[in-house]
Amino acid sequence: MDPRTYNALYRPARPASPPRRTPMMVLAVALWLLAATALAGLGFLVGMTALWGAAEGMVMSGLLLRFAAGLGAGAAVLIAACRAPAVKRMSAEGRSLLLAALACPLALVLVVVLWLHSV
Repeated sequence: MDPRTYNALYRPARPASPPRRTPMMVLAVALWLLAATALAGLGFLVGMTALWGAAEGMVMSGLLLRFAAGLGAGAAVLIAACRAPAVKRMSAEGRSLLLAALACPLALVLVVVLWLHSV
């Protein structure tokens, strides 16, 4: 038996090195975390406003429809950007950072507009 084959088959397993975290990926994760936090706050704000409005007997369909329209428009922008040919050719890290940079302001703008509208 060839010693190289024997070593390749029966040598002790080497643990895989951990994935490297580039500064671009860390920034993308931070932006996605900020966008997710803003969307969670937005959901809480809409839920509480709808609950208080329902408790007072107000019709909350207008507020909820505007929220759904804003969220749908933001999702449409992200999907359109993700499907663009130039974005598809980018590296995974660059694509994630670009989409996070688009998602973060969209979520924050939705939160600010809804907060100012409901207060």
